[in-house]
Amino acid sequence: MILLFPVQLVIDWSLRFGDIVSFLGFALGGLSVIFMMKSDIRALALELGFLKNTVDTQSKEIEGLAKLLTLMGQYEERFSNLRREINELKRGEGWIKKSDREGIDGEYR
Repeated sequence: MILLFPVQLVIDWSLRFGDIVSFLGFALGGLSVIFMMKSDIRALALELGFLKNTVDTQSKEIEGLAKLLTLMGQYEERFSNLRREINELKRGEGWIKKSDREGIDGEYR
């Protein structure tokens, strides 16, 4: 068996001051990222609570608008019925029939 790179793997177990400083720098950087994310998550939770309250308020307002539109539809129906009845009265077809034109219930002649 022929080795292309006759190199042995050697592990250096000694610790240097620079290695320790690098490790502490990475550890402190990671902790700072975690604490910053924690505050961001709290801010997002507060904002979500505010948005939930806003959505609840808007849904109540939409329910009120739906009731208002329903009432407007009912009043429109009533007005159209009144308009129809007035038109019938103009033509003499309403509550007083053509045969009763001589008087109401024959009372006046």
